[in-house]
Amino acid sequence: IDPTAKIGPNVSIGAKAKIAAGVRIRETIVLAEAIINDHACILHSVIGWRSVVGAWARIEGTPISPNPNIPFAKLDNKPLFNTDGRLNPSLTILGSDVHVPAEAVILNSIVLPYKELTSSYKNQIIL
Repeated sequence: IDPTAKIGPNVSIGAKAKIAAGVRIRETIVLAEAIINDHACILHSVIGWRSVVGAWARIEGTPISPNPNIPFAKLDNKPLFNTDGRLNPSLTILGSDVHVPAEAVILNSIVLPYKELTSSYKNQIIL
């Protein structure tokens, strides 16, 4: 882990994972041997084994939190898909051996293992 990386709360980093300079990680699980390159930002996500996140890429999920104004509020369990058949916003999950290019944005998406992404994605399941 580079000393200039900012590791926030609720982060777990697996063995032999590499976190480069200027990286910001919060509320995320980075599994073993993953590589997070310079200045990437990862929030509310799971990064799979041996996955590579390019420089300046952003991997982000949307957290679900209870309404603090309602006494005894509970977390809503939204369905995976909305009525239009689209993925509801939730965590972003990269499967094992996924490669995200530099400067890409992956938002509220699920990427199955062994994928080489070439662009940004939002609310998608990449098979």
